[in-house]
Amino acid sequence: MRPNFVRRSQSTTLFQQMRGFSSAVTLAMALALTGCGSLMGEDEPDTSAPLGSVVGPERDARGLTGRGQATDLDLASTAIGGFVLADEPTAALAARDVLESGGSAADAATALYFTLAVTHPAAAGLGGGGICLVHDAFEQKTESVEFLPRQASAGGPIAIPGNVRGFALLHARHGRQSWRSLLAAPERLAATGTPVSRAMARSLAPHTDMLRTRPELAVAFLSNSGMPLKELDVVEQIELASTLGLVRSRGVAALYGGEGVTSFSRAITEAGGTVSVEDLRNYRPIVADAIMVQSGDVEVYVPSSSVGAGTFASTVWQALQNVTPTDGTGAKRTAERTALTLGAPGQIPDDLGSTGFVTVSAQGDAVACAVTMNGSMGAAITARGTGVILASTPDDRTRGLASAFLAPLLATSPGNDRLIFAGASGGGPAAVAGVQQVLRQSFGSQRQDISTAIHNATPNSSVLVNALVCPLGLPRGFNACEIAVDPDGAGLGVEAIGR
Repeated sequence: MRPNFVRRSQSTTLFQQMRGFSSAVTLAMALALTGCGSLMGEDEPDTSAPLGSVVGPERDARGLTGRGQATDLDLASTAIGGFVLADEPTAALAARDVLESGGSAADAATALYFTLAVTHPAAAGLGGGGICLVHDAFEQKTESVEFLPRQASAGGPIAIPGNVRGFALLHARHGRQSWRSLLAAPERLAATGTPVSRAMARSLAPHTDMLRTRPELAVAFLSNSGMPLKELDVVEQIELASTLGLVRSRGVAALYGGEGVTSFSRAITEAGGTVSVEDLRNYRPIVADAIMVQSGDVEVYVPSSSVGAGTFASTVWQALQNVTPTDGTGAKRTAERTALTLGAPGQIPDDLGSTGFVTVSAQGDAVACAVTMNGSMGAAITARGTGVILASTPDDRTRGLASAFLAPLLATSPGNDRLIFAGASGGGPAAVAGVQQVLRQSFGSQRQDISTAIHNATPNSSVLVNALVCPLGLPRGFNACEIAVDPDGAGLGVEAIGR
């Protein structure tokens, strides 16, 4: 029987696969969480870490699209550099800094994610989860790292968080720089404040009424007038900085082991969740082979079949073969019909509190990730005293389906040899169709430039697609690579400069 979204007692369905912190009070709560040591963890934050520059309204089109500018292709395999694409510019710049300092694509993705937890919490809070595809150019292998928000053993409205565990595993398997160095800048941003980007302002604006009813969220994201922070306002998140400091200094044990797991579980319980110590301690990401589908001379990789996102993406890919590559409307309808066929309960909204990003090194290693809160701002609940916004349970009939529509995608030349495409998105079915359409339009007889491809891929949809196309492959085809972020968003595509 074809897997579907419908929940069935004691059966393994696609639906089940997808389910998977007034200053004095704030300071007291933060210190209660940290125990001994400073407010920022066991040692002070590294203030030497670069933060990049904040991109404001003056951003020009070069931040939306670009072309590789490596000056010596013979050095491309050893040069420091690469590409970064993200829906929020401060996070993209953080990842660029990592690549320029010699970090791997996985190092850059780790720094990017933890910066997003500060600058784009509606979709990338520490309480959420996600999926990353990783292309190892040396091993010529593409794998899927899955760390989705999972249902607590006792049920309830809050999911078991997976993001910290997931990116720790990604970094352990593929990182080169130290964990502490990668989390120093995000921690500092949260502690000292950062100007609100356009992307963050847009994500906060729809939640005015909700934020006014959530004191712990209001103190961070509402101005003195009671309105959501607007672009270039400064946002400070002291409690989140404390948690990031603990994660930086103690690793995953800060939330999932030792004394940290007890404190974190208690904080979630005090906020109304039922995530137990055992739920957190037993949470493990899954590493599996990505699904590969052949398309002419291109090998296309999507998440593994162990998660709903893999089954949905591979099913949509097959269905799109009957749709013209330039027909974005037809592709969107095809993806929506596929979701209904697999048991989705009617129309799925585009905004499910998800975001996708890509990091690529000059050596040809790549990471494409999509993370979600199972609804914008997740459950709109903060784990008491931690600054961690918690994701909604995957048991939610609609928002719980967000994991199925996470859309990281990588493509290589035959034999998993050279990286030729990397894209990512998240949202409803249109996110999956959009990324796949950009790939389809970027190769073959009807090839379009990447900006046109992204424009055509998601008509009448608010999902955002970010992508990189390298028709000659990486690393030697660096100069021929094109990057673009969705013009309907406020993200940033940037090249890390080789040295």
